[in-house]
Amino acid sequence: MCFILLSVTSSIAQSPTPNPIFLPINQSETPEEVEPTPSNDPVQPISTEVATETFENTRTVTQVFETPPNETESAIEKIEHHVLKRPIELSGDNIHWVDRTYPYGSTQWDTKEVHLGVEFVNPRYTPVLSAEAGEVVFAGGDAEVLIGPYEGYYGNVVVIAHEILSLDDKPIFTLYGHLERVEVEIGEQVDARQRIGRVGATGIALGPHLHFEVRVDDPFDYTLTRNPDLWIQHYVDHGLIAGQVHDAGGNPVMGHRLVVRSETINREVFTYGSERVNIDPVWQENFTVSDLPAGDYEIVMLDSGGRVAYRNVVNVEAYKTTFIDILLDE
Repeated sequence: MCFILLSVTSSIAQSPTPNPIFLPINQSETPEEVEPTPSNDPVQPISTEVATETFENTRTVTQVFETPPNETESAIEKIEHHVLKRPIELSGDNIHWVDRTYPYGSTQWDTKEVHLGVEFVNPRYTPVLSAEAGEVVFAGGDAEVLIGPYEGYYGNVVVIAHEILSLDDKPIFTLYGHLERVEVEIGEQVDARQRIGRVGATGIALGPHLHFEVRVDDPFDYTLTRNPDLWIQHYVDHGLIAGQVHDAGGNPVMGHRLVVRSETINREVFTYGSERVNIDPVWQENFTVSDLPAGDYEIVMLDSGGRVAYRNVVNVEAYKTTFIDILLDE
């Protein structure tokens, strides 16, 4: 079994649609730490720079911000769409990073249904914030409304329509599930980072957490999700690895384990575990690794016998996506 690296690209990929213009995003709050528990990543302090953003309702999004170190004020042409704020406030003891154990596309070691959202694990009653301004299209219990795979799946849930288009020209919606309390109404206009509810454990939740989704085209169709890692704004001086692992026939390899590590970070990652997972129309990824401090990372893949079948070092740049393409030729 052999793996061949086809390409390592920082932020630029081939796309059937025009590339949008983006500026790097400089996070506007100041969290004290960015790595979760449980995790074998150490705590990573981040910067205190402040940003303001403005968004146009087109594929091309322009962001205006206070210039971070080593950046210019000119726009940078990239295929990036990290335009959503984090739905948990970046302060105190709040956990505002995506849970590593059950990320988008995961089956949690083949023990659960494939995950079409992400989780922010926080205590009950932690405030939940809108990821961007928009109109509330649903707010309340889903016991008699089909929003997930069956009624009552999310419990108390809020869905917001945003004036943002995906790169394939479809409207964007965000969903906030398992809430203890809903604090907005259908038809209400909300601001970015406005409080819309409180973390809970309603619906099928086994414990208190926020279930967060990015949907396209239809706010009530749970099959039309996208990976929130590719939409949520970066921490200051952090970036993202996205990539695809596929076989010689060009088919994505599902549920394959990768390890992403540096001198201070060690992450176990799996490729998407089901054909039900929607890939990004631009990146065509089947795995992501978010919230990585800028720097060099070794990516290791093991074969079915536990032997190293692939190893390569890639560089993650601040506010950018590093894309890798790995071919399994046997």
